[in-house]
This record gives sequence, C-alpha cells and structure tokens, in this order.
Amino acid sequence: MSKDHDKASHGSQDARRHKIDHQTRNEWLHRDAGLQALWQASGMSRDEFIQHNEGVIDKVIADNLDANR
Repeated sequence: MSKDHDKASHGSQDARRHKIDHQTRNEWLHRDAGLQALWQASGMSRDEFIQHNEGVIDKVIADNLDANR
C-alpha cells in the first residue's frame, strides 16, 4: 500500500471513531491554518477539496480532538 492510502485509511478510521461528517470537515477547514493552506494551493472548490481529502481532514480533526482529551 502507498503512504497516501495508509493516511486515507487511517483518516477513515478516525472519521468512524469521531463520527465526522461533511459539515464538521467544512468547519475544520475554516479553523485549521494547515488545511486552509492545502485547500488554497489545491485550486479546488471548498467542497471538492473536502471530498478529495477526507482522510487528511479527518486525521487533523481526530488528532486535535484526541489532544484535547
């Protein structure tokens, strides 16, 4: 498996664990400077970026939620 697949797979596990939906991903795209930078560099619409990068976004959300526990 590729590193990207591993990251996406891990992100999916995070989404299930934290029950992450599109609205939550959208909110975090606004909150996280790193995600905003990736989105701006991508040239995609906000929804396209979220759809194509769910695993990455889910990982950022899960890491932040886990760090705050």
